Amino acid sequence: MKRSRRSSRDTHLAKVFAFLRFGPRFFCPSTLAVLEQTLNMTRPQRTHWLQDFAKPSQWLHLYRATLRECTYLPDPIAREYMQKHVISRYRTVSSRRTKPGAQTAHAAKHAFSVLRRANEGYQRPLEKVLLLSYGRTGKRRHELLTDMLGNHLPQNTASLTEFLAQPLQYSDGWEPPVIVKSLAIAHMQNPVVTTNRIRPLIKNISPPVPKVNSWGKEVSESRKKNIRQRWYNTTLSSLMPPIPQKELQLLDGLISGTVKWSPPKRRVLAEKKPQSEYQLFAMLAKSPEKGDKPQSEKQLFKLLAKGPEKGDTFAAYANGRPHEITARFMRRQWRRLSSLIPRQYWNPYSEKWRFVWDSPKDVPALAFDLSSSVDPAVLALLPKQKLL
Repeated sequence: MKRSRRSSRDTHLAKVFAFLRFGPRFFCPSTLAVLEQTLNMTRPQRTHWLQDFAKPSQWLHLYRATLRECTYLPDPIAREYMQKHVISRYRTVSSRRTKPGAQTAHAAKHAFSVLRRANEGYQRPLEKVLLLSYGRTGKRRHELLTDMLGNHLPQNTASLTEFLAQPLQYSDGWEPPVIVKSLAIAHMQNPVVTTNRIRPLIKNISPPVPKVNSWGKEVSESRKKNIRQRWYNTTLSSLMPPIPQKELQLLDGLISGTVKWSPPKRRVLAEKKPQSEYQLFAMLAKSPEKGDKPQSEKQLFKLLAKGPEKGDTFAAYANGRPHEITARFMRRQWRRLSSLIPRQYWNPYSEKWRFVWDSPKDVPALAFDLSSSVDPAVLALLPKQKLL
């Protein structure tokens, strides 16, 4: 059998060690010991990242780091909600399992990565955090939807009697709640919701129950119930409910600038800069004085084993680039988010709930109110004046 060739890494280390071993003896013994260990060591096996979470202390570090990232979020509502969300998720998982698995560890690292990139100014992670905090996606959307449906339960005897007289759920003659139907119609009429595709599109306002089946006979009752139930669940999964009035006023104040806002200041830890490759090679050529010990043995070992590191690349900008979090940048995010939040009001004429959507861009207002007594035709006949 032919003798296998050494890899380029081992050949490089052998040449370096031969130069150091047979050259001038101006290297300290500890440096020679590190180089001998580098030459004689076997190729290290790559460990799985899940082994880092074998100890509870590693989970505690990740938990604290995730909560720390929540405090740096630029939105006040997202800052408060994400902190509660992270605490509840960690407590739920720790109460169910004594030893989390690989899927749980991956989800925890992914949550920390999303929050970290959102604070760095990446647009997609920041938008994901805002949608989750304002109830456009995730668990809070279900909570807001449940509150919206729960507020319209019968409050007195007359409404309770009328509610009990209705047909059974999903049976013939059953109708969905009026507020659900009104919100579904508002979703279909809003072009911003249909183009963003944050939630699945609503295709039908009423359940598509066929009159006859494929054999030309009447559809069975069980199939009609299943079609109505499937349509109702699909419609609920596509709705984006309104948020509480207090949060809506805060969001409008952040957009208009009436609420003071300043970007959170991140605490930066002082770190020692690693020595460059030129300094490490200069340390090799320099004879140490008596009593001195090499201070960069780990960096020297890394340089000899892996070679010089690469410079700046575009790998960090493959999935977007970080933005500087300013008031102008956040105002755009809030304006885009506000266009996905319906404004609920009661129409006294039709006696139904109506929903109004905000525009994602600033719309110029009219110079006069349409409900006033000023005739627009009279304004058109006035002489034009030059604006200073």
